[in-house]
Amino acid sequence: MNFVGQYILALLVMGLLLFGLYSVVRALSRGRLFAGADKRLVNVIESTFLSQNTTIHVVKIAEKYYIVGGGSGNLAMLGEIAPENIDPWLETQRNLFAEQTRPVAGFMKYLRKPPR
Repeated sequence: MNFVGQYILALLVMGLLLFGLYSVVRALSRGRLFAGADKRLVNVIESTFLSQNTTIHVVKIAEKYYIVGGGSGNLAMLGEIAPENIDPWLETQRNLFAEQTRPVAGFMKYLRKPPR
């Protein structure tokens, strides 16, 4: 392979790596990475900013889900959500994350193959 071909291949690999990192950061910012989330006692499932200093969180503690509001050093429980309302949404988010990462995982598996 000539120099130009190697250069183009290197740019392509770097672009795909950057896209993969971008996807992971985007998934993290949306709360869609659930790796190991089932093993913890307390999990923040989703967070939404309402204003500069005000946030609402959906928090799972043991098997119950709570809505917690926070802002300017204060924290308050706003209510409880039934697991039947959250669990289907979580499953949808896990499936979406798996679909988003499948192409990147396949490409990484392709890169790991030893040359013949």
